[in-house]
Amino acid sequence: MDNLPNFNQSGYQVVEELGRNREGGRITWKGIDLVSQETVVIKQFCFATFGSSWSGYKAYEQEINLLENLNHVGIPRYLGDFETENGFCLVQEYKNAQPLSVQKNLSLEKIKIITIKILEILVYLQQQTPPIFHRDLKPENILVDEELNVYLIDFGFAKVGSEAASTSSVFKGTPGFIPPEQIIKPTTATDLYSLGVTLICLLTQKSSFEIQSLATADNPYQLEFKSLLPPLNQKFINWLEKMVQPQSSKRFPNAASALAALQPLDLNYILQENLVKTTINRVIQLKKPLQLGLVTLTATSALAVIGIRLTVNQIELSISNIAIALLSGIVIIITQIAAVIISKNEPEIKNKTTFFAIMIPTVLVIIASLIMGTKEILAITAATTIAEIIILVYFLNQQLEINKFSLIATIFLGILFGIGLNLI
Repeated sequence: MDNLPNFNQSGYQVVEELGRNREGGRITWKGIDLVSQETVVIKQFCFATFGSSWSGYKAYEQEINLLENLNHVGIPRYLGDFETENGFCLVQEYKNAQPLSVQKNLSLEKIKIITIKILEILVYLQQQTPPIFHRDLKPENILVDEELNVYLIDFGFAKVGSEAASTSSVFKGTPGFIPPEQIIKPTTATDLYSLGVTLICLLTQKSSFEIQSLATADNPYQLEFKSLLPPLNQKFINWLEKMVQPQSSKRFPNAASALAALQPLDLNYILQENLVKTTINRVIQLKKPLQLGLVTLTATSALAVIGIRLTVNQIELSISNIAIALLSGIVIIITQIAAVIISKNEPEIKNKTTFFAIMIPTVLVIIASLIMGTKEILAITAATTIAEIIILVYFLNQQLEINKFSLIATIFLGILFGIGLNLI
């Protein structure tokens, strides 16, 4: 307690140290407002005094001016400032949250929620007039509490329109998180690069100090990180790659567009795997059966024409023969459509239903040949062929959603083939 500064005269009691930046001469304290009893954050800037011409003080003064005008749930409120013997202090709203840099093994779901909330803060900053660029977005400057509320802190390097909020150095930001254009002229895509690198830190378990090791030899702004990622949805990987493109023109143009692109995405690889399977299944269900089904329908239609002609020429068209043929066709239609529906709803018995569907017309033909004679087989076969045409039309129309014109054209083509074969 003896090392804690005494700010009682300024209306604040220091409780504990939260962190310090030795190079910047800044110490962050947790304190209590003696009037309101509200817990606050006190940023003590040493060796920077009010009215000083030193650029360090100018930077902090501009940070104060910036924070005074911000009003967003994700940015701790500015509460005041006061002078000390060797500098001055900035007082902000305290948030009971931890920086992302100390939070390990976050689930993909939580990472997405956090990313969306950071982007929402950036959208707010970019909607200001003039827009505000944070320019030091990294895991240490993002706080997250247990309810996944997200807070963006440390606006010391921020840029407001054409004026920089920090003039303490030419190189503004944290190495590894700075895109090329930030040094000269930041844009609405600049903070997106830093956010992308932050996400790479979370996903690869790399610290802010280690992230530069991912830079390529040819381009220090190009990060090789894909091999270190856990299994992820490929669409999200594409989104992340776009965020960290060295050329700003290849990134999302602003936070709003990056947010819109991220929201519908799933990060989890299992969902992506299912998506791949679904895509493959759709290809299998639509492409190959479409081609095979139409060819089969054409051939079956041609066979039906041949079968009908042979039946007419070989057997007597009595009521009983016609009735037997129709009954056979109806039985085949009902059993095979039932087999299709059952195999679709109960995949585990798919092989059994397929065997059953094939055997029905075969058994009917065999029984007809044994009981009625070889000529009657033609009637049964013709009926079976017509039944198969009806089943194919049903399947292609209901399952593959082929339009009726295509079906009619295919059947007509088959009939023409059948007529042509009959004439040979």
